[in-house]
Amino acid sequence: MHTLDIFKKIMENIDIIGRLIKMNRLIIFKLKTIFIPCQENDFRPKFLESRVLIWIVIVLFFLKLITVPFLLYFPKNSLFSDISKNILVELINKDRKGMGLAPLKENNILNQAASLKAQDMLLKDYFAHQSPEGQSPWYWLQLAGYNYQTAGENLAIGFLDSEEVYQAWLNSPSHKANLFNPAYQEIGIAVLKGNFKNNNTTLVVQYFGTPQKKSSILKVATKEVKKESTTSVSEAPVSQSSVSEIKNEKLIKGESLSNQTSESTSSLKELGEKASFNFLYFFSFKYSKILQKIIYGFLILIIVDLIVNIFIRFDIQHRDLILKTLILILILGVFVLIDKEATIKLIPHNFDIN
Repeated sequence: MHTLDIFKKIMENIDIIGRLIKMNRLIIFKLKTIFIPCQENDFRPKFLESRVLIWIVIVLFFLKLITVPFLLYFPKNSLFSDISKNILVELINKDRKGMGLAPLKENNILNQAASLKAQDMLLKDYFAHQSPEGQSPWYWLQLAGYNYQTAGENLAIGFLDSEEVYQAWLNSPSHKANLFNPAYQEIGIAVLKGNFKNNNTTLVVQYFGTPQKKSSILKVATKEVKKESTTSVSEAPVSQSSVSEIKNEKLIKGESLSNQTSESTSSLKELGEKASFNFLYFFSFKYSKILQKIIYGFLILIIVDLIVNIFIRFDIQHRDLILKTLILILILGVFVLIDKEATIKLIPHNFDIN
């Protein structure tokens, strides 16, 4: 490489470094005028001065407001039961893992037992561990065919949200003992909507269990001796097979095409149902938490910038800017306090656990 080429490359690198320094200085200057009171912004930080901040608060208000109609509509959705079951299992196993306990495995027989118990309660208008006929919770386990070593039951009725149920169970020592019993290995849940005492409501039955250990049975192996077949295999006439294939060729192709069409329609339907499930799952379980974090982030940022605005130049204060910022902080503070749990409490509904 010639000396001239080396010199050109050095100069190019110096030029790039110079541009980066200028860019960094520009970014620092922009950030300074946005967040810090200085002569360039007349000691009024653009972040606090801007109308964009007001629009952000308005958008956050509408995003918060969406929760209310969703909570009223969601229990009427056909996917409500499946989503509620999944959320309850996820919440329990998350806390069990945090406590060093083994997660509970969902058992279909326990699900069936829970469904049978829920159907019986709705049919006979009772909400209790024991039926009017004196049948205990374990009757439904036996009816479903679940052979248990140990078992437990939690009940809830009239809830709007899975986390509402879970929180109520956590607040009850007896229900909490079931949730975090280290002896349990499996779980089954049924969430049913129906008429209870002339009111449309939602009922949840939750079973915990540990199956009985299978007793070791001594097996005697028997050996069966088969005689070797001496019969010769005769081949089918080729002509008959060929004629049969030719006759049915069009029919087979038609059936294949029909099957492919039905399979593609079925797969599209499954994709649609899966997308709906994932959307509603996100909206019912994660949406509020993410929104709360966003609100917390903006609240902290505004408070910090207000403190900076007041104390960097204590001798220069703009009362209108401070008042406006305090009002926005107050509004965001209300948003933080009115979370999903508080919203659910404001919506009229009868809720109970057993």
